Amino acid sequence: MQKVSPTSEFIPDKAAIFTNQVSYQTKFRTLLTNISVAIAKGSKTALIGATGSGKTTFLRLINRLTDPSVGTIFLNSENIQEIPIQTLRRRVMLIPQEPSLLGMNVHEALSYPLKLQNLPQSEIDARSQKWIDKLQIDRQLLNRSELELSLGQRQWIAIARALIMEPEVILLDEPTSALDRGLSYLLLEILAELTQSLQPVTVVMINHQLDLVQTWCDRLICLHKGELVQDAEVSLVNWQAIDDLLRRDPTSDNHDDWL
Repeated sequence: MQKVSPTSEFIPDKAAIFTNQVSYQTKFRTLLTNISVAIAKGSKTALIGATGSGKTTFLRLINRLTDPSVGTIFLNSENIQEIPIQTLRRRVMLIPQEPSLLGMNVHEALSYPLKLQNLPQSEIDARSQKWIDKLQIDRQLLNRSELELSLGQRQWIAIARALIMEPEVILLDEPTSALDRGLSYLLLEILAELTQSLQPVTVVMINHQLDLVQTWCDRLICLHKGELVQDAEVSLVNWQAIDDLLRRDPTSDNHDDWL
């Protein structure tokens, strides 16, 4: 596949996320090179690429778990470097592939980020209850420690913890990797509802199930060896070329479709 320039039609002040010529290097290697993309508010964007292509690094840059070596990232036209870090991470929630509950039980993990905001206990209880019900979390899990949970359960609780914060942007790293099919469908349904709400939430998801990307997402960003090779609406993507690219790369994460 030929490398292409960004094709996003959204100007920066209309985008939830805008990365302007962002690069990231470590002492030993370059992980991202000159990435410029605009991600629309309320969009469902898939981020794909082989292992080592820079996908997780890209999400970490948006959440400021690390900072770019070159370039600027904007959140709703604000330079994220100028947003207090705690404020940014309330507005942009990153859910890693293998989340931690920080030694807390489930109930504590769900309420902890709200307590950090000094919210009234009544609001903490109401928000927690709302998402416990919406995500169909078994009450028997609430007093369990992290060590008593499976990876899929920890992933589900981390998703609930992020949604409780009511962020503007949700970044997900392979969110369905450890979930059963029923929970995967429930998650996608809830995320789709949030993107259509009165205050639309923007979703960026690393996922390699191309059928899922084609049917659920509305935009595709594809990285290859740290460079942007595709940024387009899913209806305009050459899916055969994407599939060929992933299959040719010996480090590809591409898995069999499940939808």
